[in-house]
Amino acid sequence: MKIRRDKYQRGSIRKVKRAHGFAWEFRYYVEEDGKRVGKSQYFDSAVYPTEKAVRRKVESQLLRLNERTAYARAGDVTFDALLDRYTAEEMPARHSTRGSYTSIINRRLRPKWGARLIAEIRPAEIHAWFQELALAPITKGHLRSLLHKLFDLATLWEYLPLERRNPVELVKIKNVTMRRKEAVVLSPEQFRTVVTSLPETVNMIAVTMGCLGLRISEALGLKWTDIDWPRGTVTISRSAYRGAIDETKTTASKAVLPLHSLLADLLRAWQAKTDSEWLFANPATGMPYHSPSLQQRWVRPAGEAIGIKGLGFHSLRHSYRSWLDGAGVAPGVTKDLMRHSAISTTFNVYGRALSPEKREANRKVVEMLLPSPTRLPQSTP
Repeated sequence: MKIRRDKYQRGSIRKVKRAHGFAWEFRYYVEEDGKRVGKSQYFDSAVYPTEKAVRRKVESQLLRLNERTAYARAGDVTFDALLDRYTAEEMPARHSTRGSYTSIINRRLRPKWGARLIAEIRPAEIHAWFQELALAPITKGHLRSLLHKLFDLATLWEYLPLERRNPVELVKIKNVTMRRKEAVVLSPEQFRTVVTSLPETVNMIAVTMGCLGLRISEALGLKWTDIDWPRGTVTISRSAYRGAIDETKTTASKAVLPLHSLLADLLRAWQAKTDSEWLFANPATGMPYHSPSLQQRWVRPAGEAIGIKGLGFHSLRHSYRSWLDGAGVAPGVTKDLMRHSAISTTFNVYGRALSPEKREANRKVVEMLLPSPTRLPQSTP
């Protein structure tokens, strides 16, 4: 009886002629019903001009092909291959998070570590690299978190021995919880000055955010069906960012919030002027606006007009927290209204019912911001 031994499969690459130039053929095999079946993939030579470039492209695929063999723990796995597999299998689905991680990978990780073998990367050189980066501590913290995750996955996928300590564990980032710049916070008077200078659409976005403490992605993700007019509530259940509709940032971010009658009146008047399922839809696309362009064109200049630099949509969320504190709202109620992830345990124990305390706290803030009646500008962006 013939005994077949598994070997580390590297595949083969050869040039194949095409009508114009050539392509690369990558040949390998897979197991199907206990039999080896040959497969081929083709790569455009204009995109992958050398065999080395093709090898780099298929490296993570070869690692997956070999993971059930005795050679699964390959000693020559590059960081590029790890990044490719992470991108294909573990990248977060949320659009904004994916975009942020992709930027970190392409701008920071690949250029520095891509060609290196994972097994040869040492804590001291990671530490030295972080020391050299001219980034804010909080940005370094995000970068460190992703790098730590990648080395954990390298161990899970058996590219590194289980007994080896994650090298990123030894790297510490100083002042990671400290902001380089103070958050911009508006007083109620400044808020009214800013929003009344904004075009109507941006005005309504800002007013809604200011009265509910929403993130901009949550405000843009609102549909009219999220509002329960008789009960005076609004449900936060999705986000919209750069054209993508996603889940909210965290599980705790999903919540039912109180809708004050002053804000409800403004929203009813706004609904009469729109014909979309979204509260804040771009007429040209029928989908929610892209916040960066609105912020740069309208919100920043509105802040600068009253001597405030760096005003953005998220400043309204910081301001909402400050207004709650100024109204003497209990810390626990403030955390509930802000919907931070840290309060998920509280929600699990006490439920998500809209308590009278939350409605009363929100009432205090809304009545600071919206003296009745509130005038809306008539122009549109």
